[in-house]
Amino acid sequence: MPDGGEAVTSEAGTGWQGDVLVVGAGTAGLPAAIFAARRGARVVVAEAEATAGGTLRRAAGHVSAAGTRLQREKGIADSPEAHAADIARITGGTADAEMVALACELAPRTVAWLDELGLDWDPASPAILHALEAYAVPRTYWGRKRAVSIAEVLVPLFEAEVAAGRITFLPGLRLTALDRAAGVVTGARFIDAEGRAHRIDAAQTVLTSGGYTANPTLFAELTHGLPLCGGAEPANTGAGLLAARAVGAMLRPARHFLPHVGGIEDPPGSHRTARADNPALMPERPPWEIWVDRNGARAMREDEPDRVTQQKALTRVPDMTFWIVWDDAIAAAAPTLLPAWRGARLDAAWNRHPAFTRADSLKALASATGIDPAGLAATVAAWNAALETGAPDPLGRQHRPMPIVQPPFFAVKNHGTTATSSGGLAVDRDCRVLEAPGRPIPGLHAAGEILGRELLSGNAFVGGMSITPALAFGRRLGEAGLVW
Repeated sequence: MPDGGEAVTSEAGTGWQGDVLVVGAGTAGLPAAIFAARRGARVVVAEAEATAGGTLRRAAGHVSAAGTRLQREKGIADSPEAHAADIARITGGTADAEMVALACELAPRTVAWLDELGLDWDPASPAILHALEAYAVPRTYWGRKRAVSIAEVLVPLFEAEVAAGRITFLPGLRLTALDRAAGVVTGARFIDAEGRAHRIDAAQTVLTSGGYTANPTLFAELTHGLPLCGGAEPANTGAGLLAARAVGAMLRPARHFLPHVGGIEDPPGSHRTARADNPALMPERPPWEIWVDRNGARAMREDEPDRVTQQKALTRVPDMTFWIVWDDAIAAAAPTLLPAWRGARLDAAWNRHPAFTRADSLKALASATGIDPAGLAATVAAWNAALETGAPDPLGRQHRPMPIVQPPFFAVKNHGTTATSSGGLAVDRDCRVLEAPGRPIPGLHAAGEILGRELLSGNAFVGGMSITPALAFGRRLGEAGLVW
């Protein structure tokens, strides 16, 4: 059997042939390609970016598994069954129980593999991370360099297979369509940065091309019209989902979308936020300000201690958009709300950025922001009166240090944000992509974020249940021979 993929002539442009085509050289695609090549398959990997690694170059990098060496060394008793039960508890049973059980079964082997590769674990792990919905026992791990630590052990393995001729790596190719003949997916078509067409024929195609959080139109379609704003990977255009749907694949819309609370769109109109630019909110900084929607009503309890409750509340706010409002006295007394916006940058924002508004009256502030003036005036008046009389807050807020009375007044526009795709392709236990009424599409598999966060995390953000299953399912596809 020839090594790697073979270059061929094609009426569609440059072409290649292989046993396995992997679309996307990221968290799931790297192990899928590595292990398929080790089994002797001719593997072609097409990647939209210029290098391999995908989100491993930038993600937080949390992995989660039960019954590992790292747990045993700290005297932590755990099992895959306990892991799956804990996910059921956290999600209220909203995740796919069969796929969760499979992911938890494969997870300790995945962590052991990373161990064998010499991943430099942070000595603080395993731990219980309270920034996410907390596990009952410490079973979340990360490298000293976060996800980069994973990339540093996986990418060299991949590059070694490429150097040995067992994998043909084609960076800079954007997926445009899948080929399907007589019901079987036979490969895919791509274009490069110069607009040239390319075709790759393969007996099996594995979609590991990421999600759709850089595609506002597809995001709105799959999240019931909610607007997109967030720190998405630029390559997460949903190309794999759209190509699969065009050949009959079923897409699972988001049923439990949860946004992160607070994000400033920058640059304006980009649909993008940077986590480093976000305001300092609960729990690290109790709020001094109020948060209002476009009607001027308070959008939610600002000091809500339960993160999921606040996230769910934000999905009910029009366009998931709210303004943080305060006055000059709060500006002088409160801890920093905008740690990334200081000095000249903050001055420029107040003068030119449409998300930043200051005015000498609440009426002028409302006019400049598009908030309903009467609604804002009534909300601030009620807020101030409650503080003066000591009346309880109708939303249950406890931290209420100061009224909003002293001009100038300030408002910063914030959005519900996301960096992960909630919905995704429908697959079975073997990660075969499904068409209605639940039949596998011959020749087509998928793994990674293209399956959607909700498959394994339901209505919550479950620690380690993005990267770990992507690695595990990708490896399983490659080494078990499911794909060729």
